[in-house]
Amino acid sequence: MEKQLKIGLFGIYGLYNYGCEAIVRGTYELLKLAWPNCKIILYTYCPKEDRKAVSDLNIIVKYIPMKRYIMLRRIINKFLRIIFVQKQLTFWNAKSVANECDIIFSIGGDIYTIPKNIIDKNKETKHSDIVEFGKTILQYKPLVIWGASIGPFGEKEGIKNYYFNHLKDVKQIFCREKTTFNYLKSNNIISNLSLCSDPAFYIKDIGRHENFLKSNKIKIALNLSPLSIREQIGKISVSFKKQIINTIKKLITIPNTEIVLVPHVISPLSDKDNDMIYLKDIYNSIPRDYIKSVSLLESGKGFLGTKEFLKKCDIVIAARMHCAINAICEGIPTIFLFYSQKGLGMANYIYGNSEWAIPLVEMEKELKDKTLEMLNNKEIISKKIKNRIEEIQSDEQRIVNLFKKLT
Repeated sequence: MEKQLKIGLFGIYGLYNYGCEAIVRGTYELLKLAWPNCKIILYTYCPKEDRKAVSDLNIIVKYIPMKRYIMLRRIINKFLRIIFVQKQLTFWNAKSVANECDIIFSIGGDIYTIPKNIIDKNKETKHSDIVEFGKTILQYKPLVIWGASIGPFGEKEGIKNYYFNHLKDVKQIFCREKTTFNYLKSNNIISNLSLCSDPAFYIKDIGRHENFLKSNKIKIALNLSPLSIREQIGKISVSFKKQIINTIKKLITIPNTEIVLVPHVISPLSDKDNDMIYLKDIYNSIPRDYIKSVSLLESGKGFLGTKEFLKKCDIVIAARMHCAINAICEGIPTIFLFYSQKGLGMANYIYGNSEWAIPLVEMEKELKDKTLEMLNNKEIISKKIKNRIEEIQSDEQRIVNLFKKLT
């Protein structure tokens, strides 16, 4: 009898991030095609909630195993930062994960990156929790970086070498867009590199239907996230909040239009990564004269439930990349509000250029005109997207064959 392959999925905090749910669902489908008998273990900080979120999948959900003396490690790390030592003690018990699995897939998407504001402030360090985790895993088991956007790592040779030396040791890197692929190739990461679409594109339709009413107005879904703003400008500022509200006011001037604020991450762990809290604050700050044309989607129904709502929209504007993918998979014209390489790279991957991508910090200046242009060409853009999705999904068997070569 064939041995049951045990596959660990590591690199996410929880499925409260609907993008992480999408990654898990798509990855599950592909793994089961490659190894129908495999046992899949997902490690998260929210195992109880996450078991419910993917209860339709045959997947084991476990709490991320932690090392001993966590509080002491935190205190030591704080002291090391005070004295400007770049080394940090790690929390995740990589050896425990390695002991439970035959192969580990790092599925965090964009966790091998350095936020733009960190590079701009010259605060990069030769430490990454996921890199240190990966180094330990590689002492015992193969590590695959899957569905990733990677880099950039700035211009400091020491920092770049820290990341690139680890990436060269990984069994296989599957990047999800050409920007990452070309960046790694230009830095001599070649022999273990493949280009594959984001796993979210391979989610099977389970026929879920939510009761979202279709209105006669032009419905525009707008996704914004506090994380994207922090990564772009370093903090949540009053001035940028005003820019967002001004942008919404401009969008409302488009005749017969309604704006729906759509969260795609609802974190119980941190307000800093909770779209719902952030969007509620935006919603409550919109002037009374405009509020009748704005609403907030508060259902919290996960990736698939949100997909059902997005199907009812004319266009989607998204800062969260997987919110954009969620809409694009349904052929809905989507504008990327990018704050990092992954959003810009994905826009190019879908459209073939960056025409429908806007820097997050330029939204007040550019978004209304871009929205009008998209609405005027909605049918043409939708047809182009659907053709592109067919191309992407036709690549499924190639990915499955690449998976089979890993063992």
